[in-house]
Amino acid sequence: MLLNSIDWLSAAWRAWDRLAGRLPHAVLIQAGEGYGAYEFAHGVAAALLCEQPRADRRACGNCAACGWFAQGSHPDYRAVMPDSLTGDRQVEGEEPPKKEKRSEQIRVEQVRALADFLAIGTHRRGKRVILVHPAEAMNANTQNALLKSLEEPPAETVFLLVATNPDRLLATVRSRCLGFSLPLPDPSQVSRWLKDQGMEHPEAALARAGGAPMEALAAADSEADYGRLVEGLSDPGFDPVSLADMSQKIPMAKFVDCLQRWGFDLLLSKMSGRLRYHPGLKSAAEIADRCKAEDITAFLRHLAQARTLARHPLNAKLFAEDLLLHYRRLILPDRV
Repeated sequence: MLLNSIDWLSAAWRAWDRLAGRLPHAVLIQAGEGYGAYEFAHGVAAALLCEQPRADRRACGNCAACGWFAQGSHPDYRAVMPDSLTGDRQVEGEEPPKKEKRSEQIRVEQVRALADFLAIGTHRRGKRVILVHPAEAMNANTQNALLKSLEEPPAETVFLLVATNPDRLLATVRSRCLGFSLPLPDPSQVSRWLKDQGMEHPEAALARAGGAPMEALAAADSEADYGRLVEGLSDPGFDPVSLADMSQKIPMAKFVDCLQRWGFDLLLSKMSGRLRYHPGLKSAAEIADRCKAEDITAFLRHLAQARTLARHPLNAKLFAEDLLLHYRRLILPDRV
């Protein structure tokens, strides 16, 4: 997705434009999950490699360099990402990853494979760009391997590190980068953009996503599944087994996210009478009235613990059933 087509990132681009004239060798681009940090960094990489940039420094989209970049074949660009995000794409200099193993970590071999790329001059006599996403997917050993390149970068080389949890990076890595935080997008701009993408109820989807545009867009295909889950959570007489079965199309990490946001709204309604993620949904307030604040807090703590297992549950259906049984005990304490 081209940065030029995402109008709600225009404020971030204006801030970047002020920085571009004195660009350091490494930038840590930070934003909340789903707020477009990767899309922004990808657009910045295209702009840095563009041979005929626009007056606002964005990529022209028409030159040979932009064509190669769009095809993923620019010789002066490398993207370092976990196998789970790159699919079957292979990092140059590495053996292709086994299909049955899709790591969610950036492996130290991926960073070490950059040595040959950095050892030679640029092919187009311009800049060389390395995008690391998400940077927090590197363990300590991998970060230390990257640190060597950050400390002594070749000329005309720019590292773009993208992170939603920058605190998980080593202090030595953060200190070698200039921090750049994306401003919060304007909700009205985002809603218009989501509508242009074909979303029927962009405001509601954006609210459920906590204001994160890319997360709202990613959830569009599962909007009906999320709607059924919220409908079940709104019904005090729901059947945990049936609802767990109906929710199997939702990835378990997103399933837990949905329960966490629902639980947060119950607590917020209990404490202040407001809803953040489900505005205008009367059933959320009605459910909140059935619960004690301390019990909702305990449920949210249980969900936080479950979150660590959500990506790889031993049995997804049983995992979902267990969480929904905990939720039923919350809203019907006298029955269970």
